[in-house]
Amino acid sequence: MVVGTTEGWPYVERVLDAIRDDAEALGAELIFVDGSGRPAPQPEDVGRQVRWLTSTANSVFKLYAEGLREARGEVIATTEDHAIPRPGWCAAILRAHSEHPEAAAIGGAIENGSGHSMVDWASYFITQGPHMAPLGNRQVSMTTNEANVSYKRWAVGELEDNDGLGFMAILHNRRLAELGAILRVDDRMIVDHMEAVGLRATSSLHFHNGRSISGFVRRNGMTREHWLRAATALVLPIYRTGRAVRVGMGKGRMRGRLLGSVPIALWLDYCGAAGHLIGYVAGEGDSPGHLR
Repeated sequence: MVVGTTEGWPYVERVLDAIRDDAEALGAELIFVDGSGRPAPQPEDVGRQVRWLTSTANSVFKLYAEGLREARGEVIATTEDHAIPRPGWCAAILRAHSEHPEAAAIGGAIENGSGHSMVDWASYFITQGPHMAPLGNRQVSMTTNEANVSYKRWAVGELEDNDGLGFMAILHNRRLAELGAILRVDDRMIVDHMEAVGLRATSSLHFHNGRSISGFVRRNGMTREHWLRAATALVLPIYRTGRAVRVGMGKGRMRGRLLGSVPIALWLDYCGAAGHLIGYVAGEGDSPGHLR
């Protein structure tokens, strides 16, 4: 497992606590790549399965790239420093890959662990809502993101670092799909995503996320589709919010929270769209460094 963190120790202790026993029982390697600048934990605090790597990288995307290059397992999973795996997560990942040796990547369910306000729910539905259970156990055209995804070693063997910007799962998974690789989801693998930071900080995160994504795309070469997205930036949020509602309603869960969060979701989609537009035109800037 690889986790990139800009918060360091002891912030990631809750992630480690959630999987430490399972990892030790299975002999799984846990890699934490820390760009926080804070002191590293003592070996006795993290256990024998943990490799703690200190980095000077200024974004989580670079931290993930470093960790993935260091990983030695035949199956390599990622999660975030604010996503808490549920019991049995490690075993579920290994079982899924054993059942589907042909799959390059298998993503799991991402549940909302911080549903205290409509801001939290709105942010969750437009980013992680498509990955909310039920997902089933099936082949898909696009799998999940860094919060809960796992790869065969060969699927990250020649890691694209996006011209030095690092690893972004959404783009890597898209490249795998374009190459004809098999992508799957399996909702026996579950994490709870924790991110409750208030409206202002959440708006900023969506802006910087949008700018980071489009900045990465710009570095790799703009296609006609990307220029079309830039040209329609002012109307795309309406489509994206509508899509989030349609997908969320189809899950058959949390429908009241979904519908109640729509106005905030639309605002956050506009924040993201502003970031996308600036990223397409001017690049990613320092936005990757603002993300967790």
